[in-house]
Amino acid sequence: MTNKDIQQLIDKYLAGETSPAEEQQLALELQQRQDLPDDWQAVSIMLGELTLGEAEYDTIMAQRKAKPSALIIALRIISSVAAIYLVGLFLYLQQEPVVKVETAYNNKVKKEQPIPAPAYCTEGTPREILMCYLEYREAQPDTYKQLKRMSNENK
Repeated sequence: MTNKDIQQLIDKYLAGETSPAEEQQLALELQQRQDLPDDWQAVSIMLGELTLGEAEYDTIMAQRKAKPSALIIALRIISSVAAIYLVGLFLYLQQEPVVKVETAYNNKVKKEQPIPAPAYCTEGTPREILMCYLEYREAQPDTYKQLKRMSNENK
């Protein structure tokens, strides 16, 4: 915008004939200029900080309306897919497992009865608890051998 155009807008503003859009345009022009004459500085003060703020706000919003870059769009898509996946995984893990009755493992488990633990296993001195654990372990030697063998295989 040339100085002549700015002067015409100032004259129009002083006559009270400007629209709000023209006032914002004038405020933006006066804000961008470094060396303003005294009469233009007075008009800038009359326009007030609110009009200057509106002009600056409109400039910022015009910059934001530009299309986002491909990287931002890709990141938004990836984060949306990840969120949907996590919600689905959470819901899947909340389901109760379905146990098939006819499997060999279930039949084997049903036939074996666990050895009841002695009453002093949970109460008593540390020595009594240890002795209870050792007695329980000796009563089921195959289970502990299998667990030990499985843990050695996993190493």
